[in-house]
Amino acid sequence: MKWFIFLIVIGGLVFAGLRFKEEIVRFVSEMGSDKPIPGKSTGNDPVAQPEPETPPEGNNRPDPPAEVADPIALKYPMPDFKPLEEYVDNWQKVPASAFPREVTLKAKASFIIGDNVGSTTRPTGSKNTALSISNGQLVITPHKSSILRAKVAIEDTNYKEVLNGEYEKYKERKRKLVRAQRERARAIAASEERQTLPQTSEPVTSVTVATASKLPKTVLNEYENKIGKMPERDGRGRVALMVKSIEQGDVTEINLNEISHWGPVRYELVDRQPYWTGTVNYKTNSLFGTFDTEAMALIRNDKVEAWVYTGSLEEVP
Repeated sequence: MKWFIFLIVIGGLVFAGLRFKEEIVRFVSEMGSDKPIPGKSTGNDPVAQPEPETPPEGNNRPDPPAEVADPIALKYPMPDFKPLEEYVDNWQKVPASAFPREVTLKAKASFIIGDNVGSTTRPTGSKNTALSISNGQLVITPHKSSILRAKVAIEDTNYKEVLNGEYEKYKERKRKLVRAQRERARAIAASEERQTLPQTSEPVTSVTVATASKLPKTVLNEYENKIGKMPERDGRGRVALMVKSIEQGDVTEINLNEISHWGPVRYELVDRQPYWTGTVNYKTNSLFGTFDTEAMALIRNDKVEAWVYTGSLEEVP
C-alpha cells in the first residue's frame, strides 16, 4: 500500500515537470514571433493618450485674458447714470429745475381758488401743470397763469412717468454725444497718423481734422489764407480768442474758473466749413446729475463764431 501511494506522488511530480517544460518552450518561441506577449509592448501598439483634464468649474476657472484698454474710450467714458430716485431723494427733494411740467390727473382733484375764497374740482384725465413739491405732495394748477391750486399725491398724477421719460431721453442724448466724441477723436488720431507718413502718401490737405502745431509750414500758410491766422495762446496755455469770448458772455454755461483742460488748436471742417477749433473741458450740472462736458469754439478770421458741443455740434447755451 505504501509503495502504491509513493508511485502516485512520483508520477504527479513528473507530469508537473513536463507541463512546466512545455510552458518554457512556448514562451521562448513567442519571444521571436510578432505575437504580442502579455504585459510587454511590441512597439506597434498605439501610444497611450493621457486623459483630458477636466476644466475647473465655477469660480475656479481661470480668468480670460484682459483686453487692451482703448485710450479713446478711457478719455470719453460713458456716463454712470444713477437711478432717478437718487437724484430726487426718493421724490422728497425734487429740484426746482424739474418744474414746471405738464401732468395728467389719475384721480379727481379739488382746487382752492385764490386765498381760499372757494374751491372747484377737475376730473381724472385732465391736463394740469406741476409747479413744485410741498411736504411730499405735488402742487398743481390748471395752467401757469391760473389762481387755482391743488395739492395731490404724486401717485395721483403721471409726474413720475413724465420725469422718467425725460431722464431716458437725456441718457440717450449723453450716450450719443460720447459716441460722437469718440468718432471725432478717432478721426483726429487717423489724420495725425497720415501726417507722419512719407509725402508720397495721401496729402495732408485732404484731411478734415489736423492739429495745427503739427502742420507743415506750407500747409499752415494755405489754411491761414483761407480762414485767418491760427489762434494764439496766452501765457497760461489758454486760447486768447476763446477767453475773450467767454468773458464777454458769448456762452453762459462755461465759466473760465471751472475749465479743467484746454485742448490743442486744430484745423477742422465742421458742416463742410473750415475753422480753427479749440476745446475746453468742464463740468455741467443738470436735473440728472453732474457730468464732464467738452465744448468746442469755432474760430475764423480772429473771431469765435460759435460754441458747440464736440461730436454732436449742438450749440452751447
